[in-house]
Parts: sequence; structure tokens; C-alpha cells
Amino acid sequence: MWKKIHASLKWKLVSLLIVIIVSMVSMIGFFSYYDTSRTIRQDVSHFSEQILRQANLNLNRQYMEYERGLLVLGTSNEFTEWLKVDPTDRFELISGFHSLERNYLRSFLVRQPEIMSISMLSDKGGEFNYALTSGLSKDYSMANEPWLSEVGRLEKVHHRVVQSTAYVNYNSNPEQVLILSMAGQFGEPDAKGFLKMDISLEPVQTILNQMELGDKGIGLIAKPDGTILVHQNQSQVGSVLEPDITEQLTAQSGTYLRKETQQLLVFDTIPYTGWKTVAILSNQDITSSINRVRNVTIGIASTGILLAIILVTLVATSITSRLSKLRSHMKRAQYGNFSDRIHIEGSDEVSDLSHSFNRMLNELEDSILQLTETQVMQQRAVFSAMQSQIRSHFLYNSLESINSMAHLAGHTDIEKTSISLSRMLRYTSNYQDMLVKLEDEIAHVNHYMNISRIRFGEEVSYQIHIPEDCREVLCLKVILQPIAENAIKHGIETTGELTRLEVSAQRDGDFVSIVFEDNGKNYDEERLEAFRTRLLLVTPSQEEYASLTNVGLLNVHFRLQAFYQMNGVGVEISKGSRLGGVKVTVRIPYRLNSQKER
Repeated sequence: MWKKIHASLKWKLVSLLIVIIVSMVSMIGFFSYYDTSRTIRQDVSHFSEQILRQANLNLNRQYMEYERGLLVLGTSNEFTEWLKVDPTDRFELISGFHSLERNYLRSFLVRQPEIMSISMLSDKGGEFNYALTSGLSKDYSMANEPWLSEVGRLEKVHHRVVQSTAYVNYNSNPEQVLILSMAGQFGEPDAKGFLKMDISLEPVQTILNQMELGDKGIGLIAKPDGTILVHQNQSQVGSVLEPDITEQLTAQSGTYLRKETQQLLVFDTIPYTGWKTVAILSNQDITSSINRVRNVTIGIASTGILLAIILVTLVATSITSRLSKLRSHMKRAQYGNFSDRIHIEGSDEVSDLSHSFNRMLNELEDSILQLTETQVMQQRAVFSAMQSQIRSHFLYNSLESINSMAHLAGHTDIEKTSISLSRMLRYTSNYQDMLVKLEDEIAHVNHYMNISRIRFGEEVSYQIHIPEDCREVLCLKVILQPIAENAIKHGIETTGELTRLEVSAQRDGDFVSIVFEDNGKNYDEERLEAFRTRLLLVTPSQEEYASLTNVGLLNVHFRLQAFYQMNGVGVEISKGSRLGGVKVTVRIPYRLNSQKER
């Protein structure tokens, strides 16, 4: 393989290009994968922080609503009066609660359906428990709560999360329920008591479950000491987080990568409770997207390299095949075969070599044969070839030569004139399309005006304003330049005075109006009326269209009428020019490229 590469220019070129392409694609793929992986990790962390921040905002708002409700109930006159009731007067205890329910509880419970029960306890021994969603055990008493002594009057509302066994199901069997208990001490010096509200944590559980943390991600709420209060897996409630996680929870919020398990820990603090909302993201969930990007990158890079190898081989073959062809003919000439000629297309160095080689063969053959007849035949062949090449592009080549000579001589005006004239000639000699875009027709006008500017200098000025919605409109070819030429002819060429021309276009319903306005000599009313009469009398057919060869306003009007054969199309002339001269309006149908075949 190495010998083949060493002996062949083609395979040297192919090998070099392949090495360059593979190196570049590999570098691009590596840096793209590295940057994408880093971006994905940052986005995952940022997205998780946003989720936790939104969840904390909702939870904090909810807890503050609970606290406000508890304070409203505890400081109400109804509850204060209830605390004064004799505990043996069961009727007054129930009646006082119903008064509290009627005035406060009903509207509050409608807004907070997750409240499970309301418990009231007075220092006189009166107690009333009101369960909403689940029943309370008949043996339950708020006075037996171990944390009751921690509840102080006029202090912050006491709250804690517990697995309560005080609730029973519909079969009166005890069941463990994860609840948030909020309690406070209220009343007057002679009548104090406690008010407690048990709240289901199912909404919190729902919020955690709704957090999109991947297939193996975990959402939980924990105390700053690491004790789990709420977990997507309820069996984990009450357990303690690992020490390295607990150590991180001392901060207000943050992001932490556990190197041992490759888990991303994102946490934030609920302002009201000081609890930590924690999201533990699995590295497998994070890397799945990264691996997908890696696989796509490798696939695209491999496909690109394969296509590049094929293209490089084809390009190298196209380059070296001509050299191989030249080499083959040289070997034939080496053994005395001077009759074969090599034909290599192109205008590069290889083509020049082939032409030089052919000339060398011709000279050698002429020296050997020394036949006059052969020389005459060669001259005839050359003459015939030159004759066959003289077509319309002769003028283009001539103008190009003039352009080149003007460029070399530094004659900028001649150079610009030859370029504009060449483009006008190409435009008018191409008869394949009868319809062209309006922007192409305007470009033809622009070339003519450039030549006029060069001829007359600052004595000729013009402006062209064509809106975007009119540029793609199809129009008949070479209908605008004669009007611009007419303005120059009757302007500076006749009067020798400064000539100004403005060209604009606008859509007018189903038509497009192209307006030419100049400052030339105005028509008198009699001449203008005679010209309009001639325009009105023009009704040529499609057959007559091909015979119209004059250039001018009548010719343009004839061609438009003959081609479109519809009312509203043609040339209009008036004295309403804003520049003080003649105003010529050309109206054509509003047809786009997609409507060309209609």
C-alpha cells in the first residue's frame, strides 16, 4: 500500500487530503462534544434550581396562608369566648365551635381543602376535635401531644412534620398519615388555650412527584440537620441523609456533585420553615443526553468523513486522470508514435501542457513528413475551426478585450462603459425567456443610465425606487430601457440642459405601475392629445407582436398590448411630473414567478 501511494500522485493527494479532513473533523467533533456536554450539565443544574425555586415559592406561600388562617382563628372573638366555656358544658363547647366554623372556618377550609382536622384545647380542660377528611381515633386527645409544652403564647406558630397514628380509615382501623401540624397558644390571661391544625402533605408529595428529575432522580424535603420530612418514597421519611449531603445543607442554597456516586445535588431553602428542598439527579440521567449527543456527533462525523473521502477521491481522480492521460501520450511519443493527439479540457496548467505537447508533436511530425499537403490541410482545419467559433459571443469577447485594455490603461470610464454595454448586449440577445423579473429589467435600465452618466457626466442624474413586493413581478423584456432612452434623447441630447430622471414602481390592485418622471421639455396639449390618440388606436394581435421592431413609447405600448391583450395594460403619458417634465407610466399585470405558467 505504501509503495502504491509513493508511486502515484493521485494517492499522495488523496492521502494528504484525507489526513487533513479527518484531523479537522475530529477536532471539531471533540470540541463540539466537550462544549455541548458542559452546556448540558450547566442547563440541567440551572433547570433544577429553577424547579426547586418555584416549588419553594409555592410551598412558602402555602405555609404562610396556613399560618395566617391559624392566627385569624386563634385571635377571633369566637375562639376567645370558647376558651371561657365550662368544659362540662358540652353543648356550649359544640355551639362555640359551630359559631367559629360559620364565621371563619368554612371559607378558610374551602380555600385549603388539604386541612385534615382542627383541634381546640382550653386550659380549663375543654377540648374539641373536628376531623374533615379522615376520622380521628376516639382515644385521641390534644392534651397528650408531647410537643404541647413547646408551644408558647404570642410566639411564632409551632409546626412539625410527623407520622401520625391518630387517624382511622373508614373501617375505624388506625392508619399512619404523614401530616404537618401547626399549633399556637391564644386567649386572655384568665382564659388560655391551644389551637392546632393538621395538614395533609399530599400536595407537597404531589409537587415532589411532578418535578421532572429524570428516571432515577429523587426529590425530598429535609430539615437542616438532614432528617427527611417528605420523600417521594414515604418509607424514607424520618431517616437521615448521608453526612456529606447534610454538611452541604448548612448553606442557604447550592449545587454539589457527589464524586462517589456521581450524583448532582441541588437544594434550596423554604423561607418560612427553614426546610431544605433537595433534588438528587442521577448521573445516568444527565449523561444519557450527553451520550446521545456524542453518538450523533460520531455518526455525523463518520458520515462526513466517508463522504469527504469519496469526494476527495473523485476530485483527485479528475485532476490526476488528465495527468495520467498526458503521461500515457508522452510514453507513446517516446516510442515513435507521433500521430496521436491529446485532448485535455480546461484552462489550467495541465491543459497548457497538453497544448504544448500537441504542438511539439505537430512540429516533430511536420519535420519528419515535410509534406506541404499536410501543412495546407492543417491551415484549412485551423481556418475552419476559427470560422465555426465566430458567433454572437464575438462581440462579448471584443467588449471584454476593450474592458481589459481600459483597465490596464487606467481608463475607468471606458472600462465601466464596456461592462455596462456588454451586460446590456447579453441581456438583449438572450431570447430564451420572453418574460423576466422586474428587478432584471430595472438592472437593464440601470446599465443604460450608467453609460449615459459616463457620456454626459454630472449633467445626467437619476434615481430608482422599486419596493420589495414588486421586484419579483414578471414583465415583458426590454420595455423600460426605451423609455429611459427617450428621456435622454429629448433631454440633454436635444436641449443640452441638465436632465433628471426618477423611476418608481407601486402595486395598484392587480397591476404594477412603473413611473418615469423627468424634467425635460414638456409636451404642449395638442401634441400630447395626438400622442394619446395614437396609443388608443393601437390594437395589435399576437401575430403582429413579432414584427414590431421600432423602439420608443409606441413600440413598448404595441408590445404590451399584443402580448397581454387585456385592458389596463400599456403606456400612459401626461404632464404631471413632479420634476416639471413628462410623466410616463407603464402598467403591467401583477404576476409572480409561480403564476408564470398560468
